[in-house]
Amino acid sequence: EFSMFIFIFLQEFRISPHEAFVVATTDRTTLDFDKFKELQDGSTLYLLQNEHQALPVAAEEHITFTPHYDTLIRGGMYEYYASQGQAPLSYTLAELIDNALSATAKNKGRRIIEIRVLNDKTVGKPAVIVLDNGCGMTSKQLNNWAVYRLSKFTKESSTFASDKEGYVRPDHVPRSLNSDISYFGVGGKQAVFYIGDSARMISKPVGSPDVHELVLSKEEFERKEKNKEDIFSGVILNRKPGDSSHIKNNDEHFLQALIAEERGKESFTAVVITGVQPEHITFLTERFNVVTRELAHIYHYYIHGVNGNVRNKSSSDSDDLKIDIHVTLREKPPKCPRAIHLREVEDDMQTLYINAAADTFEFRASTAADNGTVEGIIRYHPFLYDKETYPKRPGASYKAPDNDDDDNESGFTDQARKRMPIFECFWNGRLIPYTAVSEFDWCSPSKGAKELAECYSRLSGVLFTDDRFQVTTNKLTFTDLEMKLKNKDTIYTTVVNGQKSSKRANIQNEFSLWLQNCHEKFDKQVKFLGYQGTITRPEVPSKKMQHPWAMFSSIEWDGKTYKTGQRVKSLRTNPVLYGTIVKFLLYGSYDGDVFATGGQVEVIREPKALYDMTKIIPISKIDKTATDEAIKKNIDNDFAKLPEWLKVVWPKGNEWPQNAVCPAGTPLGPINVEILNKRGESISSMPSAGQGKGPVLSMQLTIVLHDSKGDKVVSKFIAQHSPKWGFEFKKNESLTQLGKYTLFLNTVMKDTNEPVFGGKKLPNFTLKFTVKGKEKQSSDPSVRVGVPFNIPLQFKDLYGNLTAPPKPPPVLECNYDLKVTLSGLKTETQTVKIILHPGTPHSLHVMPEEDPVKVENGNPVAFNVEIHDECGNITAHPRQIVRCSLTLEELPLVTVDCSNTGAGQLMTKPINLKIIDGQPQTRKVQFEMPSQRHIASITRELKVIPSTRVALMQVYSAGDDNLVLRNNDKIDWVAGGVLENLFYRLYDEAGSEVTISAEIASKIKVNWTGDIDLEDLIHRRLPDIEVPTQVQDERFFQVSYHDQSVSVSFTITSSVVVTGIRFSSGPLGLREMCFKYSTYVEHIKIEVTAGIPAQLKLISGPEQVKNVKNLFSHSCVVHCCFIFTLLTIEAHVSMGCYKLQFTGFFNKKPIPGPSVNLTIIPDRNKPVRLSVEYDSKVRFLAGGIFPVFSVTVVSEEESPITTFSPTAVSMRLWSGVSSGGTPPPTVGDWLTDVKLCLLRKCCVFFCRDKQIPEHAGPHVIQFSLRVDETKLLFSDQIPVNVVANQPVKLGPDSQPRTPVVSNSKDITSRTLVENMTLRIMDSHGNPAGQDLNGRVAVSIKCTNGDKNKSLPLFEGKIHSFRLDLVDGKAYITRLAIIENSPGENGSIYTLLFQPEVPKFPTPLNPFELEFHFYNDADNQAKISHLTKQKDELTVAIAAYENIFLTSTQLLKLLTAIDTLINKKRAEVDKILKMPRRSCSIRENFMLQPDVLGMVGHLAFVEDDTAAWVISWHIRGDMDCIITKTKEAAERIYRETQGKQQVMALDSVFVPPRDRPLPHIRYGRTLFDPPGNPVYARELLICPNDQECCDIVFKNILGDTIVIDDLQSANNYRRAVVQNKSPCPTILTRQGDRVSGKGKFGGAQNKAPPMQTLPLFGAPFPPIYHTLRNDIELLQQYQLAVKKREEAEKERSDHIQNLKSPEMERKNQEMEEKKKLLEDIERQLGMFVDHGVSFLGAHFTHGVITVPPKQKRSLSKCRCTEILSAHDTVVVCERQLDVDCMFVRERCEKTEKRHVSTGGGPETSHPRTLEGAGLELV
Repeated sequence: EFSMFIFIFLQEFRISPHEAFVVATTDRTTLDFDKFKELQDGSTLYLLQNEHQALPVAAEEHITFTPHYDTLIRGGMYEYYASQGQAPLSYTLAELIDNALSATAKNKGRRIIEIRVLNDKTVGKPAVIVLDNGCGMTSKQLNNWAVYRLSKFTKESSTFASDKEGYVRPDHVPRSLNSDISYFGVGGKQAVFYIGDSARMISKPVGSPDVHELVLSKEEFERKEKNKEDIFSGVILNRKPGDSSHIKNNDEHFLQALIAEERGKESFTAVVITGVQPEHITFLTERFNVVTRELAHIYHYYIHGVNGNVRNKSSSDSDDLKIDIHVTLREKPPKCPRAIHLREVEDDMQTLYINAAADTFEFRASTAADNGTVEGIIRYHPFLYDKETYPKRPGASYKAPDNDDDDNESGFTDQARKRMPIFECFWNGRLIPYTAVSEFDWCSPSKGAKELAECYSRLSGVLFTDDRFQVTTNKLTFTDLEMKLKNKDTIYTTVVNGQKSSKRANIQNEFSLWLQNCHEKFDKQVKFLGYQGTITRPEVPSKKMQHPWAMFSSIEWDGKTYKTGQRVKSLRTNPVLYGTIVKFLLYGSYDGDVFATGGQVEVIREPKALYDMTKIIPISKIDKTATDEAIKKNIDNDFAKLPEWLKVVWPKGNEWPQNAVCPAGTPLGPINVEILNKRGESISSMPSAGQGKGPVLSMQLTIVLHDSKGDKVVSKFIAQHSPKWGFEFKKNESLTQLGKYTLFLNTVMKDTNEPVFGGKKLPNFTLKFTVKGKEKQSSDPSVRVGVPFNIPLQFKDLYGNLTAPPKPPPVLECNYDLKVTLSGLKTETQTVKIILHPGTPHSLHVMPEEDPVKVENGNPVAFNVEIHDECGNITAHPRQIVRCSLTLEELPLVTVDCSNTGAGQLMTKPINLKIIDGQPQTRKVQFEMPSQRHIASITRELKVIPSTRVALMQVYSAGDDNLVLRNNDKIDWVAGGVLENLFYRLYDEAGSEVTISAEIASKIKVNWTGDIDLEDLIHRRLPDIEVPTQVQDERFFQVSYHDQSVSVSFTITSSVVVTGIRFSSGPLGLREMCFKYSTYVEHIKIEVTAGIPAQLKLISGPEQVKNVKNLFSHSCVVHCCFIFTLLTIEAHVSMGCYKLQFTGFFNKKPIPGPSVNLTIIPDRNKPVRLSVEYDSKVRFLAGGIFPVFSVTVVSEEESPITTFSPTAVSMRLWSGVSSGGTPPPTVGDWLTDVKLCLLRKCCVFFCRDKQIPEHAGPHVIQFSLRVDETKLLFSDQIPVNVVANQPVKLGPDSQPRTPVVSNSKDITSRTLVENMTLRIMDSHGNPAGQDLNGRVAVSIKCTNGDKNKSLPLFEGKIHSFRLDLVDGKAYITRLAIIENSPGENGSIYTLLFQPEVPKFPTPLNPFELEFHFYNDADNQAKISHLTKQKDELTVAIAAYENIFLTSTQLLKLLTAIDTLINKKRAEVDKILKMPRRSCSIRENFMLQPDVLGMVGHLAFVEDDTAAWVISWHIRGDMDCIITKTKEAAERIYRETQGKQQVMALDSVFVPPRDRPLPHIRYGRTLFDPPGNPVYARELLICPNDQECCDIVFKNILGDTIVIDDLQSANNYRRAVVQNKSPCPTILTRQGDRVSGKGKFGGAQNKAPPMQTLPLFGAPFPPIYHTLRNDIELLQQYQLAVKKREEAEKERSDHIQNLKSPEMERKNQEMEEKKKLLEDIERQLGMFVDHGVSFLGAHFTHGVITVPPKQKRSLSKCRCTEILSAHDTVVVCERQLDVDCMFVRERCEKTEKRHVSTGGGPETSHPRTLEGAGLELV
């Protein structure tokens, strides 16, 4: 049959007999004779080239899955999940996990099971996916899965009977963790159709290249039923991995990603459930934690191993199982996906049971019928002092204790387990949730001791069974477990260390002994001592609980003893109670000491005077951590709020002292009363004992008269409180009855008028006084010191008649007795007694008198004051109130009433000033009397010196100098870690460290432990802090001294370090991450940037590339790992084919990349060079015409370009040598000395008719083409040599000054020229006769051509001589005239140098030099000086004219300069607007004198990573202010009250020399340094005051080094140390630090994120500074041009003013006056000098006579006019021309003055204005 099948097969498919092929089933089983016999009809077969060939397309396989007959037999089993009212969704997922555990049972590696819940509409409709990496299913096994009720005992695993394998029960393993839990062939189908409407099964078996896919859906079943098709038939799709072409529905878009994950997997199974019920997806989303917790409970021992989840265990038993179960939930963005590993769940019940147990009891039960074995564990959860430790079920509803209602507590703790069963039951290692066994006979409370009855409620347990005990098909309930276990034939034995006990003992006895031991060893109960009797409590709501209650005097609880009368603090009560213990109460009948697990305590709230109540609370609410000092402090604080004393004020000043004796009718009062508490605060009501205001107080005044008949109340008043004046009682004038009185002021309750509250008497005041009758007035006069008084004096005669006073006048004597004496009288003397009283107030006297008054900070200060009259007597008068005011806002005014005594004491409140820098503080104290304005106030200086009390505490960690715990700091520490090596220091107010004594150390308190070693405190060591293990559990810690007035408090937040997070794919940018630990959830946003480069991928690139500046016309995109980079590659290469190889480098390691084949072709439109042609043989003669230059623009393909305008081509010319490729900087775009005339002809630009420079020498010509606005293309530079033109004259190298000689003996006065070289030159002054020889004839001639004039003679008495002319030059050493040479004084002669060159056809022009000749040396010196000035002016004028020639060109530059400046400014603004790193610390002191600035602002750091690590390393110094002087630093310190840290440079010393890096010694490198080390300070760029900044950063950073990474840092340090050199601190660019001690790692040595630190700013790019310099130079140049323009304009305006009509009119008037003056002078026959002196002129009676020969010279001067033929001249009154040889600069307007000459009559004539620059020669 098989042969016939193959024959037909070959014919049907037309296969050649020689062609290799195989026929296989969908399971890839190759058919042969044996297999073909077992092949069933309807089977699907593959025709393949070989058995491992991948499927080119997906293939369908038709199957049937008719339900098995067990469906009918077992149809009555428990098939539904709705059971016991619980949500079964977790148990349906567990069915799918069961299948996955069975599939992965034989995995050699990790067993990974993943549940994905998708609720994201962006990827499709809601779905649930269960994935595993198990063995997978063949198409036959997948077909079997679809058959309902096909259990593992009846299913066939293969298509062929010969391959069928029967079920084999797995061997026994501890806890039955055998993974054999896919059992009945029911649960998977029921689970998927309970969750949703459709199930897609995708599986790939081990060793198969195919993936099998089957879809079952409710919709398809209904369709087939409607169409009457075979319902239990379907199609298995067989395809290759990763083929998702059959997924067409957008609602299942997520399947494409799921199928894409198949590639590379050896085997897997995926169950995809769609059409999920809305209530299920809502439950999974909202109660995600509940589902994961229940799954972790079901598979607890599969996840954690046989011993379960024991926290803090060193190793996990689950590692042997290697099972990872993940659950993920994906929701619609922006919600973050949630993921949890079931091993991370910490609140499932088994975890809680295991970790709350103190001990375990293990046993084993063996059933006789089927040899079944049950392993059992019982755990004991002890009672600890005040609570049961039996775990509460998470999410269970139970009533929480009410903190506010303590009366509802029964006095004993309820049973821990209540009515819950003891045992949870596990089947083959997984939980059967709805079966629990309550107890067995041997562990029942009824069989145990009565005293252990409570202990039975503290038991939990677990039972482990295998499949010998039956469960329902949905695995929710056991069917026979409890029945078999309670069978009398079941044998129980104890298990010790995993083995059955060898002792034959009764398990009940063993269990009882174990339970008793647990009770005695682990239960921590309260011991009640001092039984006092039994009482009934009627206040208890439940009558059953009212009796009996035993009373005790003390208890022992958790190692502490609490007694009656002891003060305690409550915990978890509202409000918190502070009070004294009255008694302890315990429910039950007792007659002595007893242990119990409950009880209550009766407490009197303190202070009793405030609360006046008792409270009964559970003993468990006593705060065991409260100290006696803290409790006492709180009670004292409350006690200080109570009324303490009364302050009585007499506002009118008529105070009655104690035991005063007052005349009847004397007014009493008015009186104002204030109630003060211990703090000195005025109160009007009792303090509140809770919410709201306390009871209101009133004041009662009672006056009692004490007489013989008894006490009698004469007055009684009650006053209410007024906010303005307190309690006020008006004046009482009714005290007229004589006798003794007592005034009572009593504080009473307003409601009851009772003077007592809370058993304490309220404050009162008593005043005793006596009222007496009025005394008879004394006849003696009473006077006061300083007050004038009258003395009536009468004179009488013998008869008693008044008479006139006699003479002499009477004599008056006074010495406390007034004595009047008058001689001649019968009674000459009469005496009168005087009562003398102190005078009126005159001055105020304050003691102590020392100034300043010293007081220690924190203490009050007392001043004694006295009021004196003008004689210094203490005087008492009404309204004598002295007020003391201090310049302290926090201290109130202090007053004292001195009305009765004239003296008093002023006591201030304690003075508490902030001591700065340990220096005493000075304040002013002023004393004054407001009611006595005439008395001068007194001001004293108060010097508050620092106290020696403890004022400051510092807590720090000795392990890290940088860790200082500041007050209110928040510290993030690793959860479960220990903050150790804590120390403290104490400082007094002067800043000096306080020596720690035993007494001081005993006052140090910490709030995290009560166990403090005094010896450690004496040595400043604090206890270690154990950081909480729970994440985000903030704990408050405090170290305090004495009464917490000096303390340091901080908060530690525990955290965990999450590492290993990696983004494997996805776009860059912001991502939201969700961190979950236990019940804590935190979301953060992070920015995902590119990762570490791993490979280079070419995304795009051109096929042909033009040879332009950018190598690619379309830029290449290179994909480097996760970095997308746009590469623009710049290169210039020749045309042709090239291969571009990309290779990346990261940390010096190569990254392989792709290669690109390139073809470079030329660009015909791109100019690459300028071709310049000219006649190179022509000579460039100075002043001639350049030859024609032809310029061609050449493209890349060497063809001319015709698209440019002639204006784009320009020519540049400069003197000098070639500068390279571009013109020198001084030759800019604006330099257009050579104007071009460009013609366009045949694509060639011509430049012609341009003049050659007149100066000979090397020059350079260069042409440029403006390609665009920013790009210029330059031609090659053409060097030309400009040579001299034809010889035309003889001239000197440099023009000599005009000689002035005299015929004196001094040779220097006779020298005409000295050291002068004459050369033959062309017309432009260039030497041109280098090949000419001859002679030069030297002679003297008259300048004006007068031949009769005598000529001076040269030395040797000769008129002329000849010099040799060699190579076109002649040299003259000295040429002088002879001594006493002839010649006319004051004449001008010409020195003539005539060249004689025989071979030159054309005569050469001679060189002429004028000189002045004088007979005397004085005139020679003056004229020489004038001549020198004239020559200098001539040179200067020539220079100005040269400048003015180019002024037009320069003015044209202004517009170009403005354009260029604006362009560069725009570039600067663009740079300034670019984002740049800056220091975020605020700078407040920069502009103050001698302040350099804040450290963070002194420097820039270019590299971001370097700025990060350096700023972090010195973060404590970043805000330090650097000053140049100590005084400036102290000023800032005082202004900021010591809050700002400062550093003065004049108190800092750093070595001046810079040492090399440690790996360099004596200029030699010791080793090759890794990681590019560099001193950190060298990375700082200081823009200002470089020298001072160097000192700052040398002092702060020292020799700190920056290196690339941590490994290089450690290698570098090791190499330095091995060379026996110390290594400084090293920072890495990755944010790590290796200290100078070699320490690295930990949070202290890892830089925090960059955004959390203030960083050094980034410098401007170099181009910024270049642009700024260019702008400054251009502005200077522009300013110079503008100033020149202004000068020209001023000159033009002045000239225009001279030509104005008004000036013309004045000139005309001047001419008329000149003519009038001329006539007068002619008549007088004299000539008046107007201030100008002429050569050869002399005075004759006031007239200046000018020699005839000088008239001609004078007539040439434009500044003078010849007015007379009588040799008389006058100078006109106008500006002199600068060419005048007789004047220096200008002649200003002259004034008239009288000049007397020759004794003649005085003549009025104009004189020269002094300083006008004219002088008489």
